[in-house]
Amino acid sequence: MVWRKPNSELEMKNMTPSVRHGGGSQMVWGCMSHVGVGNLHFIDGMMEKHMYFGILKQNLKQGAEKMDILPHYKLYQDNDPKHNVHICRLWALYQCPEVIRTPAQSPDVNPIEKILGHLNN
Repeated sequence: MVWRKPNSELEMKNMTPSVRHGGGSQMVWGCMSHVGVGNLHFIDGMMEKHMYFGILKQNLKQGAEKMDILPHYKLYQDNDPKHNVHICRLWALYQCPEVIRTPAQSPDVNPIEKILGHLNN
């Protein structure tokens, strides 16, 4: 708890700057389940549809096997355009038992938001 004089909370000396967007970032593709974690793939630069397709082919089944959840795993992905390109949708149709599409950038279905909440406490 912080005590300040009335109407002093917006004074510059009481504000802490933070970087929201435009700071450094690292994009990562990963998989997890209730039994553990699977593969983690670090992405250099901007990810495009061919890179995403390659990550799925290389890591999805391998991660499910590592977690011992084959053949009953689900692919969760949002409605990012690269997730919805024909080649990725067709591959997922034949290679994944179930694909669950979620709203784009929804913190309610983002497991990282939930993990960060636990780490910050």
